[in-house]
Amino acid sequence: MQALKKKVLELLGSTSHSKSPEAEAEQILFHVARMSNHRIRKPNDLSIHEVSFGAGQTIEVLEIAGKRAKGVPLQHLLGYQFFYSREYAVNSSTLIPRPETEILVDEAIRFLRTRAPRPDFRFAELGIGSGIISCEILAHFLESKGVASDASPDSIALARGNLMEHLGPDSVSRIQILQSPSSTTGFEIFEPFAPFDLILSNPPYLCPEDEIDPEVGLYEPASALFPLTNGTPSNPLHFYESLFNHAPRLLSRGGAIFLEIPHERAEKILALFSGGGFDEPRLIPDLTGRNRLLFATRAEAQGE
Repeated sequence: MQALKKKVLELLGSTSHSKSPEAEAEQILFHVARMSNHRIRKPNDLSIHEVSFGAGQTIEVLEIAGKRAKGVPLQHLLGYQFFYSREYAVNSSTLIPRPETEILVDEAIRFLRTRAPRPDFRFAELGIGSGIISCEILAHFLESKGVASDASPDSIALARGNLMEHLGPDSVSRIQILQSPSSTTGFEIFEPFAPFDLILSNPPYLCPEDEIDPEVGLYEPASALFPLTNGTPSNPLHFYESLFNHAPRLLSRGGAIFLEIPHERAEKILALFSGGGFDEPRLIPDLTGRNRLLFATRAEAQGE
């Protein structure tokens, strides 16, 4: 196996696409090995069980490594990504789950454990994507129920598969997923189902001038990255303004919002939600110290 790993590292190291060749090599070897060996359940098992690779497995390992060396995201090649201790199916129809979004889930869970109005609280998520955010909320709070939306039928199918995998048949009755009529449909889609105690979203928020990883631009769907009007990137604040405008009809008093945001426009978004109707609007940094989340609660007093 060490000789094969060396070849993988040579392939991954031949370009700048892999930022962590050692970790990615281990992941590729683990992925191929566990497909045919039930004893392999975690990467450490590769050395514990002294795994050897046959000719077919060797070819598969090198094919994956070769495609990764050309820039194809490893998650697309493997078909999954670990997020918040669970393995989620991913494909090119949605964003690849990232550590920044784990911070959103962390903060939401922390809030709900201390301030959820009741065990059977209701939440909404715009842009369900692969389903990771809604699935984690439902998995941690077993009486909660949600409504989510997405403009992509392929994303909805992927999310439903992940929800079924991790929550079982109960997922069908615990969350309703709405097909958005267009990529510009905002939080108004949830009005018939209001009120909610919690609203979460990692909406499209980029603009072409932002710092964008080339792999992200090439391999992840534009509709999940940019607010689009007729297929062209438009107002990057579109979905934040949509929530601000519709929140009085969507969010219960004292209810919370958790939004992933672009650090380039963090202060503008904070100023928007500081403009009235919300208590405690604040920015939360990511692992690099950049402002990445907006948290706020709807004001309790009727006069605000």
